[in-house]
Amino acid sequence: MNRTADVVVVGGGIVGCSTAYNLARLGAGKVVLVERGYLASGSTGRCGAGMRMQWGTETNCLLSRESTKLLENLPEILEVDTDIELKQGGYLLLAYTEKMAAQFKKNLILQNSLDIPARWVTPAEAKEIVPHLNTKGMIGATFCPKDGHCNPFKATEAYAKAARRLGVEILTHTEVTGIESECCRIRTVKTTAGDIHTPRMVVAAGGYTKGLGRMVGAEIPIYPERHEILVTEPVEPMQESMVMSFHHNLYCQQSPHGSFIMGIGHPDLPESFDTRSSWQFLQEMATRLITILPALAGLNVV
Repeated sequence: MNRTADVVVVGGGIVGCSTAYNLARLGAGKVVLVERGYLASGSTGRCGAGMRMQWGTETNCLLSRESTKLLENLPEILEVDTDIELKQGGYLLLAYTEKMAAQFKKNLILQNSLDIPARWVTPAEAKEIVPHLNTKGMIGATFCPKDGHCNPFKATEAYAKAARRLGVEILTHTEVTGIESECCRIRTVKTTAGDIHTPRMVVAAGGYTKGLGRMVGAEIPIYPERHEILVTEPVEPMQESMVMSFHHNLYCQQSPHGSFIMGIGHPDLPESFDTRSSWQFLQEMATRLITILPALAGLNVV
């Protein structure tokens, strides 16, 4: 079935759904969102679900600070009854070298100037925040108590609910197959559910952005990077804060449901959409993790 829209948003993750909602809220006209899978089926649903304000650039700090304020009150702002499972237990960023400690302290000056309540903590203070943390070799850490975690599926669902209420049409399991343009202007977005005639298109497709750009002759420098995440069985609450170590290339947090979520990146691998799990990751993750969080050694993986 062919459609007409004032704006087509491609991508049904948190960025696409929030963009569609805000376009409708600001009076952009008829908005249609197209998602090749289900909502949050791409990078949004495959992320570690963390939210932090501890960054080293002003742009990232401001973006994350304002995003945190928004997430703290998201259901009320969107007027939806969705619990996004927000938990603000803080982020503990560990420093193991003098160079890393110096950079973290430099970042703190920027963060504090932007009213981000991060601070430097000693290894002993870090252990007070996470009692089962092995502080051997640590110089110190930075900690921001307002950092935390929320459920990416629930947050996306909240935006989708609010967007639909404002008249946004959301097409899931619908893939973009082509884009027709004329005189450098979008005319039609072709999909597996029919053509959508529109003068405007917003691309919020994560790692698939490059392919969409090439449909109109544009090279967009965005590519997918492989990461792997491990989830454990749920256990009683024992870790409020996210622990992040660039030295060990890992992060680990306990979700509100009790499961531990941990992951590492593979920046040296070629770009791909490979989402298969590997036994090498399981072995490497477990080995690295018990070095700094030995109390988690006996947990079962789900």
